[in-house]
Parts: sequence; structure tokens; C-alpha cells
Amino acid sequence: MFNISDLRYILFILVLICSIGQLKSQEKSGIENFAFQSGEKLTFRGYYNWGFLWVAAGEVKLEVKNELYSDKPAYKIEALGRSLKAFDWFFKLRDTISCYVDTTSLKPFYFDRKTHEGDYIARHEYWFDYDKDQIYSKIRKRQKPEKKDTLENKTISSDIVSVAYYTRNLDFSKYKKKEKIPLRMLIDNEVHNLYIRYKGIENVKLKSGEVYECLKFSPMLVKGHLFQGGEDMTIWVSNDRNRVPIMVEAKVLIGSVKGLLNSYEGLRSTRNSHFKKRSGKVELD
Repeated sequence: MFNISDLRYILFILVLICSIGQLKSQEKSGIENFAFQSGEKLTFRGYYNWGFLWVAAGEVKLEVKNELYSDKPAYKIEALGRSLKAFDWFFKLRDTISCYVDTTSLKPFYFDRKTHEGDYIARHEYWFDYDKDQIYSKIRKRQKPEKKDTLENKTISSDIVSVAYYTRNLDFSKYKKKEKIPLRMLIDNEVHNLYIRYKGIENVKLKSGEVYECLKFSPMLVKGHLFQGGEDMTIWVSNDRNRVPIMVEAKVLIGSVKGLLNSYEGLRSTRNSHFKKRSGKVELD
């Protein structure tokens, strides 16, 4: 049967919905941001599958704002994950993940993950020092001593949120179908050398009848207590200038999970786009 404690992993996957890589073409000089702007808001609904039944379990909201970080122009990108009210009485989940990134290069300055899942409370903070090629971390967990650490960052690494927004601006026409694209990602105080496999272009049709032409990927997953490892996740991102994540599916140790775009607001482009309006709602059920 459905284990409501798996909500934390469903929401984590939703935050990863378009986190498909710090690609080999990245340079410290940065890239042009054409895909998003301050004021963009995306909402995703998470589902858990057991047998033939899909159960709506959680929701993630992503928002971009213009702010300053240490007197430097920055985007503040925030992801709010929560269990649906129907499940709060049994397992209440409220996670907040935020990061500050340079508005030119989209490199992260700072990453902060606040976790509140049932009785479990924790906070992970990371500071990126590009002059010294280091990442400084501070981790606090309920009833445990504070832990500080320094990680090497000789090849640029990103957190799971900032890498998603960086990736939305890459030129995927440079990559061949089935090509592996290397990435480095910071997860739980460890830098992982991973990759994504580009699978080409595919149409995604939602229950509402809407059809989106999408770029399709499968990221390599870290083996752990949720995943077997390998390429058991598939991600679809709109093949237009907005590069909006549309859907993600992943196999877990028991069952599978799915994330679907629910609503969008403040999109940067409506020209030659699947999204004719800057704001709207996607009918899921």
C-alpha cells in the first residue's frame, strides 16, 4: 500500500524535475539567460503509483525573484514543497529550498535547504567561493551537533535548484540522441559526478488533451534507499524558449512516482512558444 512517508522523495524528485545537468559546455564566463525571468512561478503536482492507482500526494512551487546577494545582482530561486492537506494529519511535510545565483553566469552563490518532515527537522547551507574553488557547508539536524565542512570545487558544481535553471538555457541541438552529457551536482554535502542521456524530442499529451513538444532526458541517479541507481527517471521539458518542465516519471524501490506541471505564471516568452499566455493552469485530472 501507499507509504505516505515517501512524500519527501516525491517532492525531492519534483524539485529535480528539470535538474538535468551541469553540462560540459559550461564555462565560468556564463551564458545568456533566455528561458526565465524574475516573476516566474511554476507549480507541480506529485503522484505516487501503487499497482493501477495514482494518488495525488504533494505539491512543489518554484519562484524566481530579483534580489541582491552581498551587493551583487542575483536571482533568488525558491522551491516550496508540501504534502497535500488530506495527508497533513498523518504526515505533515513542509520543505523550503532556496538559492541565490549570479544573474549573468547563473552560478550559485548560496544554497539553503530547510527540511520539516514529520518529526524530522534539518537545515543544509552551502556557500560557493569561486576564488578559492571551495564550497563551505553547515548542516544542522534536530538533536545533533552542528557540522561544518569544506569541499573542493575545482570543476564548477551546482545545487539541485540552480542547475535546473542553468540547464534551461543550453543549446540542446548540439547533442545527439542517446548522447551522455556529464554533470556535477552537490547533494547532501557530497559532489557527485553524474550524467544525463539525451533522448531526443517527444510529444507529451496530458489528460486535458493538451500536447507539448518536449526535450526528453534520463539522468543517472545515485543509488540509495529510494533508487536502484541507473537511468530510472525520465524528464520532459517544453521545446520552446521557456523550457518549462512538463512531466517527470521515476521508478522507486516500491512503485513509481510522477510529477506534472499544474500551473505557470510570469513566463518570459510567448513568441513561438507552446504557452500562448504568460500565465495559465494545466488541467491534470
